[in-house]
Amino acid sequence: MDGWIKIFVYFEVFFFFLLCLGTLFLNNSSFVKVQIAPKEYSFIFCSSIILITLAVYSIFKSTKKLQMNEFIFPVCLFISALCTVQAMYGIAQFMHIFLAFGGFSVTGSFDNPAGFAACLCVGFPFFFYFLAEKERWKRSVSTVGMAIIGLAVLLSGSRAGMVALTVVCIFGFFYLFRISAKQIIIAGIFLAILMTGLYFMKKKSADGRLLIWRCSWEMIKNKPFIGHGTGGFKANYMNFQALYFKEHPNSKQAMLADNISRPFNEYIGLFVNYGLVGLLLLVGFLFYLARAFKQNANKTLFTFIAYWCLTTIGVFALFSYPLRYPFVWVTGLLSCLFILFQGKDWHILTRKLTFPILIFSLVPIICVNSYSRLKAEMKWCTIAQKSLAGQTEQMLPEYKLLHNKLFNNELFLYNYAAELNFTKHYEESQSIAHECECLWADYDLQMLMADNCQQMKGYEEAEQHFRTAAAMCPVRFMPLYQLAKMYDAIGRKNETITVAKQIINKPIKIASPTVIAIQREMRQLIEKEEIIKIKNENIRQGNTLNVQSSDAALPP
Repeated sequence: MDGWIKIFVYFEVFFFFLLCLGTLFLNNSSFVKVQIAPKEYSFIFCSSIILITLAVYSIFKSTKKLQMNEFIFPVCLFISALCTVQAMYGIAQFMHIFLAFGGFSVTGSFDNPAGFAACLCVGFPFFFYFLAEKERWKRSVSTVGMAIIGLAVLLSGSRAGMVALTVVCIFGFFYLFRISAKQIIIAGIFLAILMTGLYFMKKKSADGRLLIWRCSWEMIKNKPFIGHGTGGFKANYMNFQALYFKEHPNSKQAMLADNISRPFNEYIGLFVNYGLVGLLLLVGFLFYLARAFKQNANKTLFTFIAYWCLTTIGVFALFSYPLRYPFVWVTGLLSCLFILFQGKDWHILTRKLTFPILIFSLVPIICVNSYSRLKAEMKWCTIAQKSLAGQTEQMLPEYKLLHNKLFNNELFLYNYAAELNFTKHYEESQSIAHECECLWADYDLQMLMADNCQQMKGYEEAEQHFRTAAAMCPVRFMPLYQLAKMYDAIGRKNETITVAKQIINKPIKIASPTVIAIQREMRQLIEKEEIIKIKNENIRQGNTLNVQSSDAALPP
């Protein structure tokens, strides 16, 4: 390998390291989505540099001497080492050395345990590269790293992670140690027992996901062929959940319902968004990938590692949402590329300058748009913080300017509508909220829209939003409570009593001072109305007696 090729390899390896480092660890409080947005932009910009470098190299230098196999060792080393560090960070959080995010015990550098476990699971197969080495110390270090990751996933409580790790361990150890058919059956039985145990470990949570899948099936039946479009699940799911509970008001699953924006199954999410067409395209790609794997007569250990990595993503995707996290994109794309092009020269990708032309046409556009959006999101975070500090009115012009750039970001639209509501610009708030509603069916958004309508004296529309919110999350008390207060304020006493009785008789999922106070207030309201009713009845009866006495006193 001559000098130029070495420089190119070192350059690509260095930026691949930065890519893995950024998508695994990068957090930044300058963004509203502190743990996710920086990782996404790290993926975009580092991947762009890698692709542009490859395109430039392919033009000025012959690539026939350069094979993908030359990158295997550094790729396995970086992924294994960084995942081990991430796992140790999570274990330190469990030991309260570091703080986790979002009220969880273990999240690593992610927003919840699902992202933490997903990234560790997709990195786990790369340890087998060192586990197969002849040097004993390499096998020992690899075993320790795998044990650390296994412990971290266990401590995270991610059931999808536990199942995915078990599956990849079965595949990996069967490959390395040539396990017998009898042991394969035992492993299968163990996996079945594990999944059953994990179901009963958090039965209510598992049943909640079954509810999500049931409502998702109604979405699929609604648009089975082309689906609801990109973002269709988020834009429509809670409406279907509300419809389900309107049709089944006494359902026991009402206690399991929550505010949902993801289906906890990537295949169902694909089916909902893109219908049968999208699902068939996925099946076709997987079939093509499987055929490429099967037809490869020169399979190496890394070929199987790539296959196990994709299997891990596939298993995890059955119960969670691993594709939300950029590090999963890195390992998944890497695995697909290696299976398709293993042992082949890079000139296959760059033949007839098609690859460089494509890269130089698309990547700069993507980078410019991404950088513009990055600045807008950072600006949004700044003005949101100033608004929280009491400068809401002064920040509204800034929100209006950002609206042109973040008009398709549902969280920004909700935040903007909420700030307008806070400053009593109810009509503008409702307009922005309607834009948000097109992108996001959400309980909190319905409550915000109900308040806007109530403040503008649009009581019928406010009633609809309160009832929609109550149907979306039947376990919540606040929609019915606000509805009862609105009825009481506008003099609809019969409806007030009806809703108040619903609140009093409503099962409590988690007792809290707020819920207890709401129920106490509703009891007092009912008692007050009953006292008024009795007084009015007594007055009416008294007036009747007086009339009768007066009539009796009249001369015939």
